[in-house]
Amino acid sequence: MARHHITIAMRPLRLIERLWYWRLGIPAPLASGPSPAKREAWIRLLPQSWTRIHHRYAERHGYYWLPCILCTRPYGGHQYAGSIPDPVYGPGSGRSVGICPHCTRRGRHVELDHDDLPIY
Repeated sequence: MARHHITIAMRPLRLIERLWYWRLGIPAPLASGPSPAKREAWIRLLPQSWTRIHHRYAERHGYYWLPCILCTRPYGGHQYAGSIPDPVYGPGSGRSVGICPHCTRRGRHVELDHDDLPIY
């Protein structure tokens, strides 16, 4: 049987990351994983209505560009904001689907409780 060892280094959020969560209107986590590239942190703060710039950034850096599952507005993987339980598997499966920053700011995201996480 193969044995795997994974180490995740957490660090405090930087100012630019705290601004991102503040702009979305959701509480920021206490810590984060590896820091995103500096340009990615700043491009996320641009208004979502600047779709050409966000679309170009997503294409150049290999992020997805898809419509939001709730409002059908296109958004890029670098703009990932909130999430909702996966409609295919339902609540309690531990799976979620990302939604756009616009829907997150409107309060359509779901904060997962411990009850929503799968029990192993």
